[in-house]
Formats: sequence, C-alpha cells, structure tokens
Amino acid sequence: MFEDIIYIDSDNIEDKVLRSCSSILAAFLPGKTVRFNALEENNSFADILKIKLDPKLTSIHLYYYEKNRLLFYREYDLLPLAYKKEFILPGKETLHQIQVKRAMYLFLQDLTGKSVPWGILTGVRPGKLIFRMQELGISKATQKKTLADLYMVADEKIKLLWDIAENQKNSLKETYQNKNNIALYISIPFCPSRCFYCSFPSRSIGSPNNENLFFIYLKALKREIELTGSLMKKYNLQADKIYIGGGTPTVLNNEQLTNLLEVIRRNISMLPGLEYTMEAGRPDTLDESKMKIMVGYGINRISINPQTMQDNTLKTIGRTHTVADIVAKYYEARKVATWTINMDLILGLPGEGLDEVKQSIEKILQLKPDNITVHALSLKKGSKAWEQHYTHAHEIDWLNVQRYVEQQLTSEGFKPYYLYRQKYIAGNLENVGYSLPGKECCYNIVMIEEKQIILGLGAGATSKIFLGEKQHENKQHENIYSSNDISFYIDNFEKFNLKKEKMLANLYYSDK
Repeated sequence: MFEDIIYIDSDNIEDKVLRSCSSILAAFLPGKTVRFNALEENNSFADILKIKLDPKLTSIHLYYYEKNRLLFYREYDLLPLAYKKEFILPGKETLHQIQVKRAMYLFLQDLTGKSVPWGILTGVRPGKLIFRMQELGISKATQKKTLADLYMVADEKIKLLWDIAENQKNSLKETYQNKNNIALYISIPFCPSRCFYCSFPSRSIGSPNNENLFFIYLKALKREIELTGSLMKKYNLQADKIYIGGGTPTVLNNEQLTNLLEVIRRNISMLPGLEYTMEAGRPDTLDESKMKIMVGYGINRISINPQTMQDNTLKTIGRTHTVADIVAKYYEARKVATWTINMDLILGLPGEGLDEVKQSIEKILQLKPDNITVHALSLKKGSKAWEQHYTHAHEIDWLNVQRYVEQQLTSEGFKPYYLYRQKYIAGNLENVGYSLPGKECCYNIVMIEEKQIILGLGAGATSKIFLGEKQHENKQHENIYSSNDISFYIDNFEKFNLKKEKMLANLYYSDK
C-alpha cells in the first residue's frame, strides 16, 4: 500500500510542529522516508498526507492520498481549551503542538489499524513527565488521565514509568544529600571492531593509524583528567560516581589501564565507597590481569555485554567473540571479585525473533548477573545498519517479545530502574535497565533523569551542569558536548574545560 516516500503538507500548521510528528510517523509507517512541505518535489507516484487546522480551531482534518487518489480522510475534534485549565501540561510542548500530534496519532491509528504503546511521546526521557507531575503534587489518577488521554500512552507503559520512579527513590535521595557530589563520565572511544548498529564515535583499534591516534588520545585524556581534578578542588567537589565508558575501555592494555586509573586516583577527589563502573562489554578485551588491576583501583561495577547469545548473530553484527567466550569471561570475573555485573541484550538484531530472544534471555539468566539492560535496536545515522538501509523486521510483534523478556526478568526478581527512548527504535519501544534490589547503577539514573551534575571527559562525552544553586531542584541545565571527532577533541579539550569552569563558577564559589 505504501511507497517509500511520504510528503507531509499543511498550509496552516507551522513546519516545526509538523516535524515534531516524525517519530509518530516512523512508528506507524516504518521504512518511510518523510518529507515536510516539499510538494514541489512530488510526482504522481508518491503518497501525501495533508493536515489542515479548522479556522475556528475546533478540529483538525487529515487526508491521505496514494498516487493522487484520496485514500483516507478523518476529522478529529480538538481537545477543548478547558482541558488546559484542568490539567497542568508537564512537558515543554504547547497544547497546540500536543493537539496536532494527537490528531496525527489518531489518524495513523485509524489508517493502519495499529496502535503504538508510547502514544505521542517522542522524547528520550518520558520519566521526566512523571517526576514533574509528582513534584507538582498531581494525584496518580490525574497523572494517568493526562498520560492516557492527552499523550495517548498505553496503561502498561504508564505503570512501567511509575515502577521506575518508585525504584529510583532511594538512589536519588542519596544524590540530593550533598550538592558538592558530582558524577564523572570518562570516554574511551575505541573498540576491537565496529558493531553493525554502533554510531558512537569509536574507532577500531586494529589499524596502525588508529593505534597512533589512540596513544595521542590517551595523553590528551589524562591531561583533561588533571584539569578536571583542579576544577573539583577549586570548587570543593567530589565524585560519588565514576563511569568509564566507550567504545570499549578494556581495549587498553595492562600498562595503559594502570596509567589511566592511576591518573584518575591522583587527581580526582573521590567519595569513599563511590560507585565506580567500567564497561568491559567485549569479552575478547578482558582477562584476569586486567580485572585485578581494576579491582585494585576500586572499580566495583563492570559490564560484560553479550547483546545476544547466538553465535551466528554475533558474526553478523561484527563481534569477534563467541557465546562460549562470554560465558567463560563472566565466570572468570565472578572469581576475581564480588563486583556488580551488568549484561546487555538487544531486541531486533538481524535474523532474530522471539525464539532467538527466548534462548538468549534463558542463557543470560542462567549466569545470574546483577543487572540486565534490555535495548530495542535503534537505527542511528553513522552506523553500518543505517548506511546499509537496514530496516527492522516489521512482521515481528516486538512489543510481545519485549513483554516476554520483562516477564522472565521480573519472575527472577529483577526490577526496572531506568528507561530511555531513541528514534527509529524497534517496535517503537524503549531501553530499560533491570536490576536486582540494591544493585542499581546510580550513574544511569542521574544521567537519564538529569538529576546531578555530570562532568564528561573525552571525545563524545557530555557534561550536564545546572543553572541554579540546588542542582536537583533546578529544572534547567546546560549540556556541553565534547566533539565526537577524536582529532578535534585532542586539539580542543582545553576549550571544553574552560567552558565547564565558567559554568561551575556560576554555581560555586572558590574558597581561594
């Protein structure tokens, strides 16, 4: 029925509002290339969706044309203005923008006969709506009505958001206790090989050119750690969370790893008992000697990420290890230390459906990790998947696959504790971190919910610095994005540091 391109056109709804419907369109019409208000490019073989706002502002009219033939038409009444008085809008979108998106959702639901569980919510952090409504003292009944009637969110996703908010309470309470406690993210953007779905600014460590760049990068990163340590000392800050991510940080050899962790220990003021995490996602980069080095420097959380427990899929996505390697490294890690171990699973990988996911989750649960993060594959610009025009297997009911995984995890005592969403994601779903009680990764919580200052170091890292005195009570913050380009980062990391210093100066006063 549908062509590859659909033109969205309106003569009385602004382009910015139309574009905010992109994710809704992608969820209902997967595989479509959407173009807005570009009918001059149109030809008689394209599909067109026209939207018209009634001049009296009482309804929205939507028309779907297939090859110049009107295929489908609907008119939807706008929510009355009284709705705005009855409900406080918890997000940044205006009622007008919500009205247009809501009409688009209802139209596509009628057109396709499908529904999508997140309704018109298209942001990365839907949990923020729950936090905002809780802060405003809005009752649960009104929260549900707002999410269900205004944002068209399914009951099961509303419950998921509530469960996550409840499971975050203890971690956030500790974060709120001292405004001088911050989190650090340290980026190692290198990997043994590049995975099919990866869009991170990571480089394969295999080529001679990248090995030289890796050496120079580590030198720059160590200098940035020193500068960050000076900033923390100046403003009496201490890290209660450190997260070393990538890429794959364990591509560092023993000497490089020791040097990096020593520079961190010498320069960064750490709170005793801090949460100290290192991603070790690729088992082919991990051995007992590296694990002992990490333990010696206080690292108490690691990730050993299979993504799948299917050998054929591992080859397809560019992994250079086997399922047996994952299992062996997991048990080796358990012998070395009592640290918390996370494992990742991705839904929507090439060639996989419910049967393969069932097998993977069964094998992962047999290992008994402390955390399991369940991702729905997101197609990202810059990844091999994007370049090869990969599309999700639309014939698979990914929502039911996800429900199966959730049921298996909760039956084993895992609880959801953080959630985020992405564009072009399998089944229009979400990524959820599950944890055994008391094993939550607090860094993931404050990063996703944006409840603590985070200083990001290294290429591709993001710093989050608040604009008011009480970081967790102030809703405004600024993101400082370090360049994804590794060479640019090497030449300019000091400039990023100066920007952080300027913003921290607005929050804290030096004792000197």
